[in-house]
Amino acid sequence: MSRFALVAEPDPSLSAAQVAVVDALGMIPLVAQDGERAIWLLRRFGTPALLITSLSLPVVDGFELLDWLRARGNSRATQVIVTSPFPELRGFASALREHLGIGAVLPRDASVEVLRAAAQGLLAGDEQADPVSIEALSTPPAVSVRSLREAPTDPRLGWFVRSIADELRCTATAAVVALDEGRVMVSTVGFEASKWPHLVGFGRHVLGAAQTLLVADAFAHPFFQGDVAVAAGSVRGFAGAPVLDPTGRARGMLCVIEPKSRLRIGPEGLGRLAERARQIGTTIPYLGAGANRIVRASRRRILDSSPDSAPVSTQR
Repeated sequence: MSRFALVAEPDPSLSAAQVAVVDALGMIPLVAQDGERAIWLLRRFGTPALLITSLSLPVVDGFELLDWLRARGNSRATQVIVTSPFPELRGFASALREHLGIGAVLPRDASVEVLRAAAQGLLAGDEQADPVSIEALSTPPAVSVRSLREAPTDPRLGWFVRSIADELRCTATAAVVALDEGRVMVSTVGFEASKWPHLVGFGRHVLGAAQTLLVADAFAHPFFQGDVAVAAGSVRGFAGAPVLDPTGRARGMLCVIEPKSRLRIGPEGLGRLAERARQIGTTIPYLGAGANRIVRASRRRILDSSPDSAPVSTQR
């Protein structure tokens, strides 16, 4: 068996850190930014000693990659570390550790020291304790969809949704963004706007972790294949990026959808989606109670500092 390691990670900065760990272990690193490329490398170079893979890979998912690897006769010789920013997906992968031959399940932001220790232990044949705790499996409570009211859509939101649809050339795009404590704005292209509650099953992971979620093919995904949106035929491929408020808390998401086919956007497309979601968060302000207090205080400061003769127009 060749003494090399395969790193499958779409984020270049994380991939570089993982490659540095592989180098420190004296192994030859091969790098793939999507699952399709990872499978090509496995076909070309054979079975690696170590595989470090994200569970959310473009084109071919991390779970699919592991299924493909384990279908090969000598694949049990490969030590596997999987990473994900989503607690429930880490917990689900941990439950499938024996079936998929996963050696360690780590958060996506695990330090280089933690990753190196896990890799060293697996390559030395040490048994890994299950790193998924009860706390890690808990999911932030989701706001009931029934308690939310749709607010009139801001034309700026519609522009962002149409722009990402044109840029990524996906069948459908949608944005669901909280305007204040009880109202959401919904804008869609190629997706029936009234069906936005179907996206809650995917969206709760995006909002809970404030991270971009990618499911290349929900039909083949062991966690999402039973989701309401998948069963209804609304979603097969999905990528959603969080829309953040000034404190960094997710207040919505911008997503691209393929209802009938595998989603084939790559790392550059994911980066563009995340950038558009960031722009929505800065362009369309959150109007919750705290934000309104800040706005009113700012107006008072402006009025107090204005000369008496200055013509000031205020909104009532």
